[in-house]
Amino acid sequence: MAAGKTFRDREKERYQKLPLQLFDSGVAFNGNYRGTQRSFCLSDSNIGVNLYQDLRVSAMEYFDRRGIPWHDGLIERQVPSNHLCCSQSCCVNFLYPMMNDGRLLTSVFKEFYPDMVEALPIEEDRHKKDKTAPFLVFEWIGTRDYLNEQRRKGIQRTRGANYTSADFMFRFRSRSHGKEKIHLVLGEWKYTEDYRQEDKGTNKTRKQNYAAAFSRNKGVFNQPNEVLYNSLFFEPFYQLMRLQLMGQEMEQQRELEAEEVSVLHICPKGNNDFRDNVTSPTLSEMFPGLGVLDIWKKLVVTDKFKSKSVEELLKAIITNKDITESSWVEYLRQRYGW
Repeated sequence: MAAGKTFRDREKERYQKLPLQLFDSGVAFNGNYRGTQRSFCLSDSNIGVNLYQDLRVSAMEYFDRRGIPWHDGLIERQVPSNHLCCSQSCCVNFLYPMMNDGRLLTSVFKEFYPDMVEALPIEEDRHKKDKTAPFLVFEWIGTRDYLNEQRRKGIQRTRGANYTSADFMFRFRSRSHGKEKIHLVLGEWKYTEDYRQEDKGTNKTRKQNYAAAFSRNKGVFNQPNEVLYNSLFFEPFYQLMRLQLMGQEMEQQRELEAEEVSVLHICPKGNNDFRDNVTSPTLSEMFPGLGVLDIWKKLVVTDKFKSKSVEELLKAIITNKDITESSWVEYLRQRYGW
């Protein structure tokens, strides 16, 4: 590839070389995205094709029943985006098959959490039309408004929009040194994202909203102070701060009986446009030469943040002996096997 191209640019080009049959027979590209026809987007008539075929209907029902909007989704955001670089669709394609299979989820994520004994169901997300409770959920905002965001926003809490949401969440029983506890994981998923330098802390109300949680005694940040707080209002640090603080408050109030709440960040190894671009001037000066995720590991308590790559997750899925749906695995290999 030519020098200067971003990870997203390379992904757009790669998609145009993949066989269309990977998505569906009769599928077409050159779809309309934000008012412009684009060669890396599915045509408007291919509703839901951004999702793996065998999970498509079920995943769309899950989002619809819980009022979760699809990012840049079509038809008033009720169906997935047609943009092939959609992070949300990528997340669902990887994780949805584990939603109702606690054994599979345990076997895969035990690669990241060696003390994991078994995935636990999440009854609080069970819809009246569901036969069973899921083991993994999407766009989780918690059973209560832990960060008092509704007071500032003044609108009803919604999952996946306007409020701090974990892209995915699961909980499990862990065992370490003979002691068992419930561990809840808030997940942040990245695909082709990259961010520019924009200070979101200019909004005084927003800035005041998270100050109390940030300054909490024995909280998630190692050395909370005003300089650090001000430095975190630049994406993606702003997202990470809110998710990390939500986890902190969840742990203190025992969300879903959890004794431990941590954040798991998943991003492609090759997306250096995200990993290396430190948008916060203060953090760039404080940690010269370090990327976004390495900086974050220094800011928060060690066991409260874990960073893994999409490639590591794909390897855990491929090598997992419990995998029975070979067509799903092959789909992931072809579509996301960089």
